[in-house]
Amino acid sequence: MTIIHEENIFLQQSLDNQEEVFKFLAKQTFCLGIAHDEKEVFRKLLEREKEGTTGMMSGFAIPHAKSQAINEPSLIIITLSKGIEWDSLDREPIDFIFALFIPDSEAGKTHLKLLSLVARSLMRKEVTEQLRATKSKTEIATILTKEIGEDI
Repeated sequence: MTIIHEENIFLQQSLDNQEEVFKFLAKQTFCLGIAHDEKEVFRKLLEREKEGTTGMMSGFAIPHAKSQAINEPSLIIITLSKGIEWDSLDREPIDFIFALFIPDSEAGKTHLKLLSLVARSLMRKEVTEQLRATKSKTEIATILTKEIGEDI
């Protein structure tokens, strides 16, 4: 199953805080057919964040939700027009978001594999620099396909 789709990449969004990001993500999961219950996805994103921050380093965050409301494993990518507070590990604002959505039925294997692939890629400076230098959805998709592969 291909996990990286250009239609799941949203560039330069004007969102002012984490809650707005989660609402945007939940709405997109519904609009894109990734999930059938927008409110449940929003609730799951909030629940997961309460367990511990998904804000990584260098402006990247990897929020994720597991739920029976999610139809298929998916990745949504957002870049923000300005950084927002996220309680990130390095205390820097977040402006690049990789959101993972996993059905409950695939919560163990698929979730951990995808999270690991994305997190490892974001720990490599050359990858984060390439992502930050991109100007298009196509470039982001190409970099990620090269880094984490097409199929999960």
